[in-house]
Amino acid sequence: MKKHRITKTALATLAAAGGVAVMAEFASAQTAPPPVTQPMNGAPEIRDGQQRFKMRGRFQYDVIASDWENNTEQGTRSYVRRAFLGAQGRFTDNWRYKIDFVLNPGASEATTATTTIADCDSVTPGNQPCVATVTTTGGGDDVAVDDAYLEYAGDFFSFVIGENNVTAPLEDRTSSLDIPFIERSSIINTFGYGRSAGAALLTNGANWMAAVGVYGDSLNSQDTNFNNDEATQVSGRFTWAPIFENAPDSYTLLHIGLTARQRYNGDDSTVRYRTRPLNGRSSRYIDAGSGLAGQSDTTYGVELAGQWNQFGFTAEYHSLAGETVPGVSFDFDGYYVDAYWSLTGEPRSYRGNTGSFGAIAPRRAINQGGPGHWMLAARYDFVDLSDPAGSSTSRGEQTAYAVGLDWVPLDHVRFKLNYAMTEMDRANPAQLDLDAEVISLRTQFDF
Repeated sequence: MKKHRITKTALATLAAAGGVAVMAEFASAQTAPPPVTQPMNGAPEIRDGQQRFKMRGRFQYDVIASDWENNTEQGTRSYVRRAFLGAQGRFTDNWRYKIDFVLNPGASEATTATTTIADCDSVTPGNQPCVATVTTTGGGDDVAVDDAYLEYAGDFFSFVIGENNVTAPLEDRTSSLDIPFIERSSIINTFGYGRSAGAALLTNGANWMAAVGVYGDSLNSQDTNFNNDEATQVSGRFTWAPIFENAPDSYTLLHIGLTARQRYNGDDSTVRYRTRPLNGRSSRYIDAGSGLAGQSDTTYGVELAGQWNQFGFTAEYHSLAGETVPGVSFDFDGYYVDAYWSLTGEPRSYRGNTGSFGAIAPRRAINQGGPGHWMLAARYDFVDLSDPAGSSTSRGEQTAYAVGLDWVPLDHVRFKLNYAMTEMDRANPAQLDLDAEVISLRTQFDF
């Protein structure tokens, strides 16, 4: 009951904030619309008065080679990692929107099997068809959504409703187009960060931001039972850059961030905690087990990032405490540290009002006779899913090391080459500890 009271109070607060936003819009002064223009930033943007409309797209194609120590999972595969198509724009200076559809060309098609009753009467008019059961199996999400939200943007705050990740930690808040490595860290994937449908209130300045949100299931979740409560979560994030200097000949940044999330699963299926080898797309060898599935959990995170001209780093630590339906408590934690060096001198682009990193634009692209942007990166990644003792034979720790080389020949085009070594150590002495090597190459473009 306490969790529901917290959720209802937060929803009421956000709804009130939305009402303030609407009143602010009615009170705002109107300006004369400028002429229609079509500037280019990856794709044309149409402007008419205060209205804006721009098509969006993203394509990431990967080639991956895996080599597990026990030879059970090895080989080379190519696949489409992400394919997005969407739009963003605004109706006025304050009312904005964004929607990205996720296309999954590799999704398996659903198959349907029917069982008929052998001695039924399907000839007599008016009889029902002789079908006892109809079973549908398989089938992936051919089309899903990534971002899908409406936003009211005031002078010092924004109110967002829909599928979003406004309160997500640093690495998840940064687009997959702009992270240093091909995949995000183990803690982001294992602890279930990502987009969900809900409402969030954001306030910010040039070098800080604060946000709180109330969320339910993702819009991509299956509608299985409307009589039961869906999963809910209350989350928040605060970031501050006490040092943020961007001059033509120097770039200095120090970013500090805090995140928190309280999640309750309602009547949905319980949460599973497990992880793949870094950058891998194969089995999740380290797995807390289906018997240690969470009914609720609370997560706290700390962020730290720095940039000194062409050198930089990012690091995050997250701690999760949860409880199963029978009342068994468990504690997990993990962290990662990234270090990177821009060989051509361009620093990563930091956005202080969102506490995240954006795209890197080459100083001299190849179509201007230059080398584009080149960056070297290194990562240390760790996650511990071994608590409590004896909960599962597959529980344990995972440690990974990775190096990467990025090339941005021109704006909106990027190539990424990564090598990762992952050590998977199960807590049960009778279980086999394994190493996995993964080499991956990504080709991506966006508009």
